[in-house]
Amino acid sequence: MPDASLLDTVRWVSGAWLKKKFPRVELGSGQHDLGGGALLLSQAAYDDGGAECATRLQLREDKPDATWRTTVTAVRDGDGGAVCVDLECFPNNGQMPRSGKPKLVRDLVGELEPYDGMSRLSVNALRVTRGNVDRLIDMLCDPERVMPTVVAARPALADPLWSKRVESTMLQLAGNASAYLLWDVEAVDAFREAVGHDHRVGPGAVRTFLPEVDPAWAPDAQRHRVLGPARWMNPADSTWHGVARRVHAFALERPLPRPPAQVTFPDRVAEQHRQERRESIDKARQLAEAIPVQRTAEDDELRAEVALLNGLLDQADKELGELQRSVDLAERASGSAQEQLRTIAAERDSEIEDHLTTLDALQQARVEADRLRMLLLRQGRAREVAEVVESLPGIPGSFEELWERLGELPGVTVTAIPETALALDEHTLSRTWAAKCWSALVSLDSYAAAAGEGFRGNFYQFCTSPPPGAKPYPRKQLAMGETGRTMAQYGDERQFPGVDGERVEMQAHLKLGGGRIAPRLYFLDTVKEPEGANAGRLVVGYVGEHLTNQQTN
Repeated sequence: MPDASLLDTVRWVSGAWLKKKFPRVELGSGQHDLGGGALLLSQAAYDDGGAECATRLQLREDKPDATWRTTVTAVRDGDGGAVCVDLECFPNNGQMPRSGKPKLVRDLVGELEPYDGMSRLSVNALRVTRGNVDRLIDMLCDPERVMPTVVAARPALADPLWSKRVESTMLQLAGNASAYLLWDVEAVDAFREAVGHDHRVGPGAVRTFLPEVDPAWAPDAQRHRVLGPARWMNPADSTWHGVARRVHAFALERPLPRPPAQVTFPDRVAEQHRQERRESIDKARQLAEAIPVQRTAEDDELRAEVALLNGLLDQADKELGELQRSVDLAERASGSAQEQLRTIAAERDSEIEDHLTTLDALQQARVEADRLRMLLLRQGRAREVAEVVESLPGIPGSFEELWERLGELPGVTVTAIPETALALDEHTLSRTWAAKCWSALVSLDSYAAAAGEGFRGNFYQFCTSPPPGAKPYPRKQLAMGETGRTMAQYGDERQFPGVDGERVEMQAHLKLGGGRIAPRLYFLDTVKEPEGANAGRLVVGYVGEHLTNQQTN
């Protein structure tokens, strides 16, 4: 699309969207009252040559539950330009109402046909046949691509539920990701041959490829989440909703493109207010001049002054009210941004601490492995060393994969609700959390095995003074109980299903991460108890977000 038409197209599409919501819409520069507590601000910016280079439309809707602000910014440049849509919500009663992507985003994507590097952003998934597979691989590996690309593969047998759910997901991805559909079995096979076994998308599966795909490196495949066909075709399974939520969360973390972030719009509203003040003064003077002649000169002057002052006061009240509203929203937006920064900082600090702990454990494991390897090699058992290295299992890259591998841990019985744990996969740190959760489960399984072999201590003692060959969990990330105040107020949240399905209190928990989500794993240690429904078991009753406690905000 030519640069000159970008701004006009954005105004036209935005105007059509507004006219479906309001009976009267004016898009000229300035501030316009649309009625019903809605206010539209229209701004334009110009380059040094006097040509319009950017436009911004901001709709503010004051509703009983919240104030909503939708901002559309379009900037044209030599490369074509960029368009951003920003939706903000300021709740009035402390409870955040549910929000969804404005239909305006799909309208703009459908009309503008934007690109992310080589990948075209579309409203619906673009069809990929066998002959287009190489082009798809190039787009996935394109270093200029900064947003996710979602690739779905049609199942071998048509499934109406699969089609409905995938179509709904693709609609929600508009503007946040490029989407492609491997059209038939030939396309699925060709894609697998081209991208490799690790990065494949099997029939009925949907995979979210993050930027910088490296098909030649097998470990890279873990970064790109895949949701199998069973999750899409099971009417009782709602995990498929997480695909769009993860993409949306990724998009929110991306900074604005440089042109929209740098553009500055002149304060046309202030000029508009000054013009309105001048009009009020002129109107007041006209009223004064219309006073009947029989009145005294003093009366005429007083009435004129009163009319003039009333007009100015009305205008001032209007301006002050709007200014106070703008200041209030700006402060709330700033407070929200500061809170997000604090959360991100806390998550990064926690992640760094986790990495340091992991590096320490890795170094110890490497030293131990090297010593054992040397002992075996000196005994002439090189073949056994090679077989062990080839058979070592990897770490799950997601909670979904982790749940599928619970059978590898015979000493642990997991009664936790899967959906609560799988919801953690929607967050950007899910791979780290899943790896730590697997490490925690392996440690609990190791403890259960040691208890069966005569270890007398509890899990805390197992982690502080582990027996030979044990796999302890970092003791700083272990809590064997909750505070009395927490249990008094929120003890009901610590009731989880036991082996027989009956709810039982669990206070011991392992920390899987920090930040706002701060996931936790709660367990019940009854491996040494001779009686009871849970006797002889290590039961994991909860894996999910941090539960409510005294510090919860």
